[in-house]
Amino acid sequence: MRFLTQPTIMKNPNPRVPLAAVVRFRPSESGRTRIDIRDPDRRWSVEFGPDRLPAEGLPILGMRPDRDHELRVTLISESGAEATAPGSLHYRTPPLPSGHDFPHGIRVNRDDRSRREPGVRLLSVHRIPRGRYNEWSKEMVDFGFSWGVIVALDADNEVCWYYKTDSFLEGIDRLGNGNLIFHRWDFHTFEIDMLGNTVNQWYAAHRPQGPAAGAIAVDTAGLHHQPKEMPNGNFLIFTASAREIDDYYTDQYNLDAPRRRALVVGDGVAEMDRGTGELLWEWSAFDHMDPFRIGYGGTDDYWALRGFEGALDWTHGNGATYDARDDSVIVSLRHQDALVKVDRASGGIRWILGEPTGWGPLADRVLKPLNLARWPYHGHNPRMTPEGTIVFFDNGTWGARPPKPPVPPERNFSRGVEYCVDEEKMTVEEVWASDTHFSPSSRHSPDMGDAHKLPRTGNMMVVWAHCVAAAPGQVYSNKDSSGAFFNDFYMPSLLREYARNGSSEVVFELELHDPEETINWGMYGGLMIPSLYPD
Repeated sequence: MRFLTQPTIMKNPNPRVPLAAVVRFRPSESGRTRIDIRDPDRRWSVEFGPDRLPAEGLPILGMRPDRDHELRVTLISESGAEATAPGSLHYRTPPLPSGHDFPHGIRVNRDDRSRREPGVRLLSVHRIPRGRYNEWSKEMVDFGFSWGVIVALDADNEVCWYYKTDSFLEGIDRLGNGNLIFHRWDFHTFEIDMLGNTVNQWYAAHRPQGPAAGAIAVDTAGLHHQPKEMPNGNFLIFTASAREIDDYYTDQYNLDAPRRRALVVGDGVAEMDRGTGELLWEWSAFDHMDPFRIGYGGTDDYWALRGFEGALDWTHGNGATYDARDDSVIVSLRHQDALVKVDRASGGIRWILGEPTGWGPLADRVLKPLNLARWPYHGHNPRMTPEGTIVFFDNGTWGARPPKPPVPPERNFSRGVEYCVDEEKMTVEEVWASDTHFSPSSRHSPDMGDAHKLPRTGNMMVVWAHCVAAAPGQVYSNKDSSGAFFNDFYMPSLLREYARNGSSEVVFELELHDPEETINWGMYGGLMIPSLYPD
């Protein structure tokens, strides 16, 4: 085995992933390739199988910014014989972007390396101006929603990869083929490889922004939040539709206020064919639930921020997970303060995990609590575990349903929680929670957030997208002038990893903050992967 052409290295042609590089050469025969890499701080190796053709390029991932790297390339034959290219390759990575073009305030407060989950930590990061959303200028809206980045941290909590895009990102996941999938604020979903190249993309055909070049159109107005890959390779997605409803609420604080005809958005879930974008199965909350069961947030500006002026936000679906055991879907409806399990065959609601009032004919579907510290309020992004439990980020936002007065933001808390549902007894048990009551260590994220049960250690990773300040007199709605809006204040974001040892012991804590405290950096969610390399 020998080199027909000597190895070369070049920067990644895709500028969205600037810390990656590509090595190319031609070997005399098929075999494996090992590349030994060193920088001033460490040494490591990566190996590629015979299915990876060096002439087409081998990705070099995991390099830290602003460093010199030396690489040695070795061919390995089927018999195990090795041939190393003479000389070394040298490559310097670029520095990280300056200013508010990158989250520089990554601070690790605790790190018990012997007990945390091994691997690479991916963070979905956004930036937003402070202040009330309805008072933002166009420049402020663009600053917050026309930028996003996925950041990877290695075992030493150093930035070792990132992907930059021109939209707020709504979550990330790794697919079965090793690629990443993420959804953008502009109703546009991307599948990318680890060099940042777009492999597939889908968009909502009726979105306000119009068509997306090169993407598959999906027949909905609101392809939103994070898609989930199903066992058959298709995607479980969120859709949205709007209906004109007479005599609808105008004031979430006073349900007796005068009503009017309103454009109301309700959410749905669907199975989307990966290759065509066709919706193979659909379910709409409008067909199975009462649109007059209103929750806090239903009259706020969410859909206006997304381009649908005047639309009210009845359900605000924000996460779904597939249960392969019985072909069902568990849907998070934020403004209903509930998780709802939907039977795919009939479309019927099997159970409701949430605030028990106002369900009318569905009242017998509400699960009975066994040891819940509280009902979940305005939660986010449920996930089924291999054990059949449900992991969920319970934001706790508002802490009540109209007309009951809300809990002030500064006195509230968010948490990661794991539920076990007994469908025969129609009960729900809380088997783990990061918090059970408000305490000095509690943190509150009014929106977004994430929770994972990690595969190797069984630890729990919980992400607070923003942490509310301790200042008194805050309100949740940017339309509420009775107090200060929570986003008026500086808010860092937080990630904690907890050991599952019968308690909630923190083994890792990372804080994302702005050193100047002028903007709010947020983490929509996070993900642990064994390696940047898919295989």
